[in-house]
Amino acid sequence: MADEPGTGPVAGRPTAGGATRPYDGGHASHSAGPPSRAADDTVSLREVYLVFRAGLPLIVTVAVLCGLAAFAYRALQGTTYTSSAVVQVVQPRVSTQPGSSLDVSVVSPLNAATYRAIALSPVTLGAVADELGARSVRDLGSLEVVGGPGPTTGEAIAVSHVVKVPTERGAEWAATVANAWAQASVAAAREVLVAPFTEAGGRLDSDVAAREAAYQAASEAWADFLAIDERDELRRRLESLVELDAVRLARLGEVEGEAQALRARIAALQDAGEPVAALNADLAAAEAEAQHLRDELAASGRQGGELRSRLGELERQAAELQRRVSTTSLAYFRAAPAAAELQLRRELAAGAVSVAIPAAAPVNSDPRGSLSMAVAAAVVGGLAATLFVFLRAAVREPEAA
Repeated sequence: MADEPGTGPVAGRPTAGGATRPYDGGHASHSAGPPSRAADDTVSLREVYLVFRAGLPLIVTVAVLCGLAAFAYRALQGTTYTSSAVVQVVQPRVSTQPGSSLDVSVVSPLNAATYRAIALSPVTLGAVADELGARSVRDLGSLEVVGGPGPTTGEAIAVSHVVKVPTERGAEWAATVANAWAQASVAAAREVLVAPFTEAGGRLDSDVAAREAAYQAASEAWADFLAIDERDELRRRLESLVELDAVRLARLGEVEGEAQALRARIAALQDAGEPVAALNADLAAAEAEAQHLRDELAASGRQGGELRSRLGELERQAAELQRRVSTTSLAYFRAAPAAAELQLRRELAAGAVSVAIPAAAPVNSDPRGSLSMAVAAAVVGGLAATLFVFLRAAVREPEAA
């Protein structure tokens, strides 16, 4: 019986030169075995396919369970109503310079992040709950502040107060909560906007009040001075005194001339030996009148000095009081318009934030989206299970040969 091909001792395989070499039964001519898995990290597509096929039941199971769980969760949530109110905020910029003695500059920015923090603050939400008679903030529904519609940065921003409530509460409740929440947020934002104006206005009011009091005091002092003002009377008395002194000086000159003439006649008559008793009497009278005139002129000079001193003092007081009235009135009338303008800017800042679009009751409830949510959950679960299958295969110990 002949040996089967490839099993006999003479069986062999052709070499490159046509000769044959003995067949070693499939073993390599060298003593070493095939390369180990540790020496070759190359992964073929067949191995990837086999790993995926082996873990496919687990992947499908996880994906189906995640999809069913998401579907059940969304179904158990029930339907909701969504209503939103839009609030617009215009950022004020104030710079008022009514005069060199006063400089007021106030900047009150309010960006979207700040408004969102105000709207979602516990104080604002608690005020809304109290206004609507809710037991807690949770009874208001799901509250969210989103940007838009419109710009969310720059000089003007717009934000939406989005409220979601279960259908059991009704569509009107969603609109009511949205409007109440928007109004409460607007009120809180106005307080933030007008706070710098209020502080500056308080200080400015105090300053204006002090300036007004100083102006009023200076005006009253000037009025009191005018009530006892003697300057016109003193001027008239001085004028009269000057006129009287002029008459006295003229009379004194006449009297002195008469006295000089009498002395000459008396001297001539004495040389002629004639009596001069009558002339001596006239000379004595003239000299007495001249002396009287001199005494009156001296007294008038002293009186005129007193009048001029008194008039100078009154003029000094009048100038000081007028200067005070002028200074205080200038300071007051510079500050008073600034206070009125700042009050106007405060009112404008308060009106810079307002509800642009009130919330309305939604006609239809929100779409459930259960199917799309289940599909998304199934995809995520399947991807996670696939990752787990490949990681498990990567860390598994290689099987012994």
